[in-house]
Amino acid sequence: MLGDAPLGLSPQHLAAGSGMPRASLFRFLKVLCEQGFVQAVEGGVYRLGPAVARLARRAPPAADLLTVARPVMERLAAELRETVKLVVRDGLEVVTLAVADAQLEARVTSIVGTRVPLNVGASQRLLLAHAPAEVQRRVLAGPLEKRTARTFCEARLLLPNLQRLRMGESVQGHGEGIEGVGAASTLVRGANDAVLGALAAVYIHPGKGTTRLRAIADMVERAAQEISSWEVVAEEVT
Repeated sequence: MLGDAPLGLSPQHLAAGSGMPRASLFRFLKVLCEQGFVQAVEGGVYRLGPAVARLARRAPPAADLLTVARPVMERLAAELRETVKLVVRDGLEVVTLAVADAQLEARVTSIVGTRVPLNVGASQRLLLAHAPAEVQRRVLAGPLEKRTARTFCEARLLLPNLQRLRMGESVQGHGEGIEGVGAASTLVRGANDAVLGALAAVYIHPGKGTTRLRAIADMVERAAQEISSWEVVAEEVT
């Protein structure tokens, strides 16, 4: 509460907001003031003290995206027995940043460095939906590349789809970039809730039932949330 109130809060506000009895609250404030984490200031209010900054300086630096994501991706690929990739937006394209391969004889392969237009594929549409308005405007202005019959290559169809995707964190689709290939994708977020990229499992779609497809999506979502739980840094994209 004090962190959200740089000018400080009165004991009355702290008691009401925390639900803590007044007597308990004053005992906590007394100890926190003695240790420098809270300070009493003019006007009878309390605010954060200098010890908070000293403690913050001891925290480890924010983690690198690939350092955090790689072990999670390797574990997910082994559990799913599907290929897993991490993709990021770079301008009007999406780039494959890392790949974890299940090493099965029959599998979808992904190559690090591959670039795909923002309208082609589930992960790309998800990142486009959460991109700045100017990026969306430029993509929707066209031309929109068509790779299969399921590619979103018309602005009148793509726009409402992006509006729906903007309301969520995940998407699942198939046959948009390559016939017979499906993907389940979830956003990866970093510090200040910034969108850093998307984690995706890619798989051979024919033969997979609804239960299996839902299980893949659920596992991808949990893995992406695990990566996002770290304070991750990544190069800024435009």
